[in-house]
Amino acid sequence: MQDLSKRGDTAPGARMLVLMRHAEAFHAPHGDLGRASDLSRPLTPSGRRKAGQRGTQLREIGFHPDLVLVSPAIRSSETYTALGPFPAAPAPTVAQEAGLYESGPDTILDIIRLIPDMFNNIMVIGHNPDLYHLVLDLAGRAIDDPDKSILSRGFPTASVACFRIHGPWHELAAKRAVLSLVLCA
Repeated sequence: MQDLSKRGDTAPGARMLVLMRHAEAFHAPHGDLGRASDLSRPLTPSGRRKAGQRGTQLREIGFHPDLVLVSPAIRSSETYTALGPFPAAPAPTVAQEAGLYESGPDTILDIIRLIPDMFNNIMVIGHNPDLYHLVLDLAGRAIDDPDKSILSRGFPTASVACFRIHGPWHELAAKRAVLSLVLCA
């Protein structure tokens, strides 16, 4: 795992965007594929453990979110809770964002672009395939890097992609972020 705190990520104007797919959730009861049933799926015990591991890994690199956006699905808010506390004060602002559920990668990017510049470290917890496509769009050719090529195989539950961003959120665009860390599998 790379230590991003020693690479200038705290320099003025530097921002961190962490995109995380929710951890493993139970299947809907009786094969119900409806929206309400899907939104109410909780994490499995394994999903809670994996999210806790991701929280530890994020704390180890010195990440502390200022703002956390979670989809309205229970598994997303449970993923955030299972990450565990981030020790630095103040506590992050946590907001549920309906547009993170089945809206497409462009909508997620539009949501991020609307974030006020007072927030420097953002975490977004959402779903595939939309989140995975946004990760690929932002990363561009960075997935050709051997350390990041794991992204070419997908973005399984509890995966994390960390991007360094320079400039205001409203200027974020495809291939304009620096993929600094990938945590998959």
